[in-house]
Amino acid sequence: MRYRAWVTIILLAVAVASCAKKEEPVAEKHAAKRYVVPKSFDRELNETELDSLRQMKATHRVTRDEYWDGYGGVMASDEFEVWYPDGKVNALQGMAMLKLAAEARAKTANVFGKAPAERVVIVCAGDLDVYTSTTGRQWWHYSRIVGDTISIQPPISLYTRGLLGVIGPREYYEWAIVKLSKGHTPRWVQEGFASYLAGEAPVLEELRQDFGSDEMSMRAVESALEQETDRQATRRAYYNAYRTIETIAKAHGEQALGRFVTALGEKDDVEAASQEAFGQPFDDVVDAGRAWAATQ
Repeated sequence: MRYRAWVTIILLAVAVASCAKKEEPVAEKHAAKRYVVPKSFDRELNETELDSLRQMKATHRVTRDEYWDGYGGVMASDEFEVWYPDGKVNALQGMAMLKLAAEARAKTANVFGKAPAERVVIVCAGDLDVYTSTTGRQWWHYSRIVGDTISIQPPISLYTRGLLGVIGPREYYEWAIVKLSKGHTPRWVQEGFASYLAGEAPVLEELRQDFGSDEMSMRAVESALEQETDRQATRRAYYNAYRTIETIAKAHGEQALGRFVTALGEKDDVEAASQEAFGQPFDDVVDAGRAWAATQ
C-alpha cells in the first residue's frame, strides 16, 4: 500500500515535503521536536560513499531517490519506502535500512512461503529525542509499528550500539508476521518468532542482567508484551518468548512455525492452525516449547 499521509510522515521523520505536487514543506510547528543535523552529516558524499550507494541502489532496485535540503529524503523500491532525516550523508542510513529490509523480505518468502504484498514504509528518526517525542515510545523500545509504517530509532545510533543488523530485520519480520496472520498471531509468538528469525539471541542474553530470574508463565509473557510499560518485565517477556520459539523451531523447524502463522491468516483458529502446522494441539506445542525453562 503506497503511503500518502504526508503530515504523518512529517510528524515522524521531521518534515519532508511532497515532491509530486511541488508544495512547500509543512510548517515546522507540526514536528514535536526538530532534528539538528550534525555538520559531519551535512556534506556531499565522497566518491567511495557514492559508489557504494550506486551499487546498493542497483542491487535492491531503488526506483525513487529524492532529497530536500533542510528536511531529509526518501529511498524507495516496489516493496519499501524508507524516509531518512536531514543531512546528505543520511542517505546511506536510508539505504542501509532498505537493504536490511530487502534481505529480511527474501528470508520471509523462504520461511513463510510468501512475503506480504503490501509496501512497508520505514521512517528513520534523526535522533533519540525526535524518536521518543514523535512515537510516544521510550528509549528502550526500538520501534513503533502502526499499520504498514515502521518508525525506528536512528539507524546510526543502532549501528554504533551493535544493534542495526538485528533490529532492522527484526522489525520487518514482526510487521510481516502481523500481515501474514492478519493480526491473529499471539503476541508472544509474534515477538519471539521475529527475534528468532533476526538472530536476536546474543542481544537478549546480554539484557538478562536487567531482569534477574528468567522464567515467566506464558500468560504473564503475553500480558507484559501487550502492555510494554515496564522495562524489566518487558525484556524478561521477550527473552521467554524467544526461548520458547527457539525450542519449538528446533523440534518442528522454522517452516512449520511459518505455516502456523500463515494458517492463522487463513483460518483465524489457533487449534486448527496448530494441527495443520505441527500436527498436535497448540497447548502441547507450547508445553514442549517451555522445556528450556526446566534447565534454568
